[in-house]
Amino acid sequence: MSAKKRIGVVGGGVYGTQMLKCFAFEQARGRIELVALADLDESVLADGAERFGVRGFTDFHAMLDEGRLDAVAVATPDHLHASVIEAAVRHGVHVLSQKPLDVDVARTRTLIETCGRAGVLLYVDFHKRFDPAHRRLRRDVRSGRLGRLQYGSVHMEDRIVVPTEWLRDWAARSSPSWFLGVHFYDLVHWLTGLTPRRVLASGHRGKLESLGLAGAWDSIQAKVEYEGGFSVNYDLSWILPASFPSIVNQGIRLVGEEGIAEVDSQDRGYFSACADAPGSEVVNPYGALEEEHPLYGASTEGYTFESMSGFVDVLFALEAGHGLEALRGGYPDGESALISTCIGAAVDRSLESGAIESVDVA
Repeated sequence: MSAKKRIGVVGGGVYGTQMLKCFAFEQARGRIELVALADLDESVLADGAERFGVRGFTDFHAMLDEGRLDAVAVATPDHLHASVIEAAVRHGVHVLSQKPLDVDVARTRTLIETCGRAGVLLYVDFHKRFDPAHRRLRRDVRSGRLGRLQYGSVHMEDRIVVPTEWLRDWAARSSPSWFLGVHFYDLVHWLTGLTPRRVLASGHRGKLESLGLAGAWDSIQAKVEYEGGFSVNYDLSWILPASFPSIVNQGIRLVGEEGIAEVDSQDRGYFSACADAPGSEVVNPYGALEEEHPLYGASTEGYTFESMSGFVDVLFALEAGHGLEALRGGYPDGESALISTCIGAAVDRSLESGAIESVDVA
């Protein structure tokens, strides 16, 4: 690059902090400059300034006006992504958005079209695509090793700390479908290339409502049928007890006419039980690795960080003269993110109606 790209982050919560760690490592490697953080909480800004050396803003508009940014990473609550992305486009700033791109189909389409007209990179952080086991699964599916796919199942379940502590202020405006299911709605489409057609969903409320989160879903079960009759059952929840040894329990299973493949993304071979922890832990060593690099200090590796670093790779490709159209398919873009939003919206409609709902991807 002729000059290091200047990156700011909007939202300094759990995942915003992960982004800051990743970009701090990219800065230490000489690839970018991490310069700004926007968040409404001044204590979060103070912590960001101390840990990452960034300038803090309580207003993301001011950050975009004053930060001389080339790119922005968006880690706000799901329903607030659009306003940040729209402002970034007006400034000609490239965008990395946390998933889902948005929770409204029409607004998602508008964001995609707006970025496209402005020539702004829109990259969505679907890190499940970067898991090496999922990449292997995609090769097996796309090469035909499993034959014509018939059915599959997905489970993704968080410990109850996620909605009650991490996301307490907005958990009732999200759901296990939007916060968790979207990961796998995207992944199944990326693995198979098949278009979703219709959805039947049901769910449960009660546990989180008893803890003060009025209207929050405890769990959602959704059956999604794809073109050709292939279907996947999605079991999604965020009420696993605090004693569960991982923050998330997750996996996928696909069955075709010629084979079966399963990926257990939770139990991946690292177990520990130590006196300084309240219980045992099962750690996913492929997901997020934070170690000390001998040259650059605190490093971020693993597929959750690789997805974020992939955004920097695309910035390099653009600087090298590759156009967005030429790069299409090489990263999780807005058009591919639209599929997961369409499924999530159909799940919401089915929960409301109790009936089968079409997935509108046209």
